[in-house]
Amino acid sequence: MKPHDHHTGITLHLQRWLFKKQRINILLLIIFLLAGLYGLYQGAAFKYKQLRTIESFRNEKLQALRTLQSGFDTDTTKPEGLAAYKKATGIISSNWNIVLPVYKPPVSTAIFNIGQADIFPYYYTIKNESFFMQLFKQGEIANPLRSLAGHFDTSFWIIYLLPLLIVVLCFNTLSAESDNGNWKLINGQGISARQWVLSKCLFTGLITGAMVVFLFFIGLALNYWCFKQAPTLNDFLFLLMAGIYLVFWLSVVYGINAYAKNTSSAALLGGISWISICFIVPTLVTTVAEKAIPVDNTLISRMSRRPQGSRFDDTAFAKQTIARLGELHPQYRNTTLQPQSPGFGFATYMSYHELMDDSNKNAVQDYFAGIERRQQVTNASVLLNPAAGVDGMFAHLAANDAQSNHHFIWQAKTLHQALHDVYFPPLFFERQLTRRDYEKLPLFIYQPVGVAATGIITGLELLLSAAFIFLISNRKIKKKWS
Repeated sequence: MKPHDHHTGITLHLQRWLFKKQRINILLLIIFLLAGLYGLYQGAAFKYKQLRTIESFRNEKLQALRTLQSGFDTDTTKPEGLAAYKKATGIISSNWNIVLPVYKPPVSTAIFNIGQADIFPYYYTIKNESFFMQLFKQGEIANPLRSLAGHFDTSFWIIYLLPLLIVVLCFNTLSAESDNGNWKLINGQGISARQWVLSKCLFTGLITGAMVVFLFFIGLALNYWCFKQAPTLNDFLFLLMAGIYLVFWLSVVYGINAYAKNTSSAALLGGISWISICFIVPTLVTTVAEKAIPVDNTLISRMSRRPQGSRFDDTAFAKQTIARLGELHPQYRNTTLQPQSPGFGFATYMSYHELMDDSNKNAVQDYFAGIERRQQVTNASVLLNPAAGVDGMFAHLAANDAQSNHHFIWQAKTLHQALHDVYFPPLFFERQLTRRDYEKLPLFIYQPVGVAATGIITGLELLLSAAFIFLISNRKIKKKWS
């Protein structure tokens, strides 16, 4: 066995003995582990609530649709049967009653990260009216993207609490032994300052890493048994990012030991590092991002208003509106509607809504792009802002960030267009809805967004940061304690 390996084994054994000697350390671990379990419980409870809400919402809307469709099977010789039949086949009556559910069920990794899931709506009702009007009426118009401490979930535990545990356990690894006069005794056994600090960081890393892995597999078990979800690649990417983040913090405390003069200065550096990295820097970066990338929601707020006015009764305006719809969608160019047709006014109203959506689409895309750019700036500045960068990556893996929400909205927009493809032909060619039309109504299936390449960059940047801190700190330790 090489001397270096022999000393590493001795120092790890000593660190384990010293750790067990202080009973407060065991109590501290238990408290932090219980906090982690509570965070996992919070994620599982929120996920359970989402799934229950989605199931109830979906069943209610689909049952109402089945009830409406049952009008085809009623006895039309009876007044109630005839009313049900007309309700199902009438072009105007059916419009008010055809309501399709769209929903964003939580993915497997969401058990570890609530993210912005409670801010962004995860279900909508879709009707034939303007999609953006429905969208912004059902959801709060706001820009809540701030890289601050949020929900007490597993991500919060990893990003904010485990670094505190690492700092508390390691900040005075060298200075404490020097202050109490034990360092000469340790150094006399051939153990260098570098080996001593590395062994403490390694021991602490093994403890915190084991806690993360423990909670990770509990989360996977809960997903499988409670939510019938098998492990996914994103789950293991979450674990990998958590490990890289812990390595970064171990390099930070290694640097604290290298540059601290005594226990007091080490405690000060540790406290400043934790508060700055976890709170102050994310706040400053978010503020700068908000100033650098302004997002105006004034135009978006106007889209939630239902168009009013007497112009829908203006025959010239109505003809022009329907003609413009024919230009946008050529399949309706040869409509049989005439001003005296029963559905003419309603067709004008629906045409206006469709044209309004088309004219607003670019504005909405720009609005969403601004929000996503702001989030990307906050997350991509991982060298300066590691806590928020990892937090953003966790939210992305859990499909609980702005990009995932916007991806969900555009999927809902696709379903809205598919609904028009079923409803508009009877409207513009003056026929009733049939059973076959109902069978063509689209059903929503959510498709999660893929993992962005920026996640890989985030991990690499954190590793490079840790390596850089380790190298410059290693030189300082050798120079100071040789």
